[in-house]
Amino acid sequence: MKRIKHGVIGLGWFGEKHCEALAAIPQAELHALCTRNAERRAEVAAKFGVARTFADYREMLADPELESVSITTMWDQHAAPAIAALEAGKHVFLEKPMASTVADCDAIVATSQASPGFLIVGQRTQASGL
Repeated sequence: MKRIKHGVIGLGWFGEKHCEALAAIPQAELHALCTRNAERRAEVAAKFGVARTFADYREMLADPELESVSITTMWDQHAAPAIAALEAGKHVFLEKPMASTVADCDAIVATSQASPGFLIVGQRTQASGL
């Protein structure tokens, strides 16, 4: 069975949670990690055995083997990497909120409509009684 090669952009607490979830999915390979903080990048890469690490998401998105990404940066920094990932043809899991302005949200949606990649925005729902 083919494993999808996935990357995570943003390695704060929530980015690490994405890494944990991906590591538990047999059909997913945690292929690349990206954060500007070199110490954090090395720490998370060692924890999950990821060889490809980047300080610049644009360099990560140039990897032709990378198929999809999670964007778990601070919400006011979502637009640029989401748009770049979609323009690079990657599938994008974008944490909520999508962006800090309606204009940025509109730009992300417009880019996704022109991209071969899929866009999904993380949304936690709560069933009544749970």
